[in-house]
Amino acid sequence: MAEVYFYIPADQADNAVTCGLKLSKWSDKEIWIDGDFKKCISALLNPKDEMEKYRSSEYKCLKLELDSKYCFVGDKYLYQVGLEFPQVMDMYQESVMPVDKYIFGSFRLPECLVTSTIIEGQISILDKRLDSPVLFDKSEDLYVNNILENYKETHADFNDALLYYFYSKLAECGKVDKIEDSEKRIAIFLDKESQKAYTIKMPEISRY
Repeated sequence: MAEVYFYIPADQADNAVTCGLKLSKWSDKEIWIDGDFKKCISALLNPKDEMEKYRSSEYKCLKLELDSKYCFVGDKYLYQVGLEFPQVMDMYQESVMPVDKYIFGSFRLPECLVTSTIIEGQISILDKRLDSPVLFDKSEDLYVNNILENYKETHADFNDALLYYFYSKLAECGKVDKIEDSEKRIAIFLDKESQKAYTIKMPEISRY
């Protein structure tokens, strides 16, 4: 079974719980899955992946408990960019996988593609206080943290690299002054407002 989440206008939530969600009405895209184009309802693996709706009184979050064989996961950002760039849409299509094959943190914004009508008994209104605990806050945070941790494990100077290029960009914008000693591989960045100096080791980016 897959537990996924779907936001619906608050005034339609009770009817959805009682009558279900018809695929013909609630599908928002057609995706090539298992050798055929299938209509899909785009749901979420984490209710906090749409924080505006999570906090809004205009929407209610439905918890859907579905047979995994009707659930697939794709990278929503690839889909959005793919609407303008066909090569990215190809990447999106290649990213789609069965929900039970998905590893959390693999996509920046995973969407669960539900390929069937959702019937009464599979739907309840999420109780944010009492319902199943969510293991991480947002999918995007988990995705970014995974990337950072992977680089930190393989490159001891990764934190310096991040800070160096961040402050170098601020220097280009005129917000900090930059002094470099290439021989000692040390950069000093002086914040013009606070007059605070930041000492950063210059990364050897060629080793990445």
